[in-house]
Amino acid sequence: GTCLGPLSSSHELQDARPENRLSCRVLRAQPPKWLQVLCGWPILLLQNIVALTPVLLLMQKMTTQDWYDGTLVSLQDGLDYISTPQRMAFYISFMVTRKVISPPLALACAVFTKRFLIGTFTATPKGQEPDRSNWELFRTWLLGKMIPDAHLCGVTKLLGRHYEAVSWCYRLLGVKVGKYVYWPGSGFKFMEPDLVELGDYVVFGSRSLFLTSDSSHRRQTVKVEAGSNVSDRCVLLPGTTVKCGVILGSGALTKQGTTYNAGTYVGSRGNECVMLKRASSSMPPPTESSYARAFMKSGRMPYLVLPEAFHVLWSTACITLAAVTARLPLVLALLLANYHFRDEWADHGTFELIGWIAIFMLCMYPCVLALVLTIDIGSKWLFIGLGGP
Repeated sequence: GTCLGPLSSSHELQDARPENRLSCRVLRAQPPKWLQVLCGWPILLLQNIVALTPVLLLMQKMTTQDWYDGTLVSLQDGLDYISTPQRMAFYISFMVTRKVISPPLALACAVFTKRFLIGTFTATPKGQEPDRSNWELFRTWLLGKMIPDAHLCGVTKLLGRHYEAVSWCYRLLGVKVGKYVYWPGSGFKFMEPDLVELGDYVVFGSRSLFLTSDSSHRRQTVKVEAGSNVSDRCVLLPGTTVKCGVILGSGALTKQGTTYNAGTYVGSRGNECVMLKRASSSMPPPTESSYARAFMKSGRMPYLVLPEAFHVLWSTACITLAAVTARLPLVLALLLANYHFRDEWADHGTFELIGWIAIFMLCMYPCVLALVLTIDIGSKWLFIGLGGP
């Protein structure tokens, strides 16, 4: 069959190569099902239990309250039980806890498992066949399942996505990260984090991809030296070395096992990026990026630089507010129903209650939407100001 490389289209059929299959992630061998079920699933179940423990404790706390002393034998009894203001407050706290506290616990389980069970990933020695034993396949599979997203179980969303706290999280997983790396908002998912090396002041664009192993499970280190720039939608194949002073422009595709010297590279032609501009022979040593300079020399900047702790608090507050507003129409509808029916739930039929709650929810959704738009537009005016001519 025809094998097009990454970042290619049907207009590049002449560049099809059989070796492009090595970049196809869906062709990677998986560990046997028995190993996934007997070893992997219990670990993943334990991770979920640990992450949900705060929510379960809140539920246990709620059920021990004495707000309701009736029996639960009908839908009316259930609505009467759950729609009190106290239980709605607990319900909101469940959602907030799930979004704010559970992600760090899930990541902590992944880090613990990585250090004491999965271990360190190492590059395949040159000239040797990659180790495709069941255990090696299982290690990569398990880490990918424990950290299924590009945001480290959702933790980077709480930290601000771009800053030093994100670097600290990746270091816990084994990534070699320099100082003041500017991370992309879209995040990264490193399959073998120990094989990623990032120098100081590296700047990333969004939606780029690092591949540290191919479909045959041959592992090679991907190295981005200090002062480099990896723009959006770049794909770095195993064994790539990006030297100091390199700018990988939008959609740049590197070639497996290739070193790129200082210059500007863009796009993909013939399964490799194209050099757009060669850097001068006398490249200065890497200097801090604009992002790094803002934090390192904030007192000299002509604008206000908020400390990183503020970004963490702000991001966490935004996640909290989003968790609350996502459930607000249902909460307000149940509170309105509780106020409307009071202690007369049993006097109304099932369909009548469902109909009233549906009407209340339809009324609440536009109100919540207006609230969200007010917050968004107000935040824009507050932090950015009104647009001028």
